[in-house]
Amino acid sequence: MTTSPASGRRCAAFALTTPFEAGVDAEVAQGRAIVAAAADRKIPHLVFSSVAAANQHTGVPHFDSKAIIEKELAASGLPYTITAPTYFFDNALGGRDRIYDGILDLPLPPDHPLQQLARPDLGAFTAKVLLNPAPYVGQRIELASDAVTPAQMAETLSTVLGRPVRPERTPLESIANPDMHAMWTFLNGPGYQLDIAALAAANQDIGWTSFADWAQITFDSPSRRL
Repeated sequence: MTTSPASGRRCAAFALTTPFEAGVDAEVAQGRAIVAAAADRKIPHLVFSSVAAANQHTGVPHFDSKAIIEKELAASGLPYTITAPTYFFDNALGGRDRIYDGILDLPLPPDHPLQQLARPDLGAFTAKVLLNPAPYVGQRIELASDAVTPAQMAETLSTVLGRPVRPERTPLESIANPDMHAMWTFLNGPGYQLDIAALAAANQDIGWTSFADWAQITFDSPSRRL
C-alpha cells in the first residue's frame, strides 16, 4: 500500500492471489475477498497482479481463476490496474542443482522462445503504477523482460558458470500435475504474445533485465557450487 506524502492518506494497494496452496477455487475466493475489502475501505486505486494471457481462454486452471478475478474487479467500479507477468526467470531456480550438473530441464523444444520476466522488473513497474496511477487506471498491462529459447538459456548459463550446460526437453506426458501440464501445453503452443519491444519503448525508465543479466547476477557469485 502507498500513501500520499503530504497527507499520509492511503492512496493505493497492491494485491495478488495464489492457487498453489489450496487450489484455484481458493484463489478465486481470495480475489473476491480482496475486491470486497478494497471496496469497503474505498481504496482509490487497486493494482492486481494476474498473469499474462489470462484473458485468452487458455484452459490453464490458474490462468482461468485469475481471469475470473480480473472480470469481477473490472465490474466492481473500483479504480484498478491489472499487471500480468509472464513466466519468471526465477522459476529456473527450481532446477538449480540440475543446472550446476550441466542440464537445463524445460518442457519446450530447444528452439522455442519463452517470454519471461525478472521479478525486480515487476516490482519496478508496479511501483511506477502505484506512484502515478492516473495513466494506468482501467488498464491491463502484460509484462515481460526478455524472450529466449532453452538453447539460448543454456548457452548463457554455460558462459556464466564456465562449463557446459545443455537443454533437455522434459516430456509433457511426464508432467503429472494437471495445471502445470495445461500451462506447458499452452506454452508449447501459442504461448504468451506480448510485444516486448513496444513495452520497453513505452517504459524506458524501467531497467528491463535480460536473461543474460539475470543469470549473471544469480549464478556468478562466490557461493555458487563448484
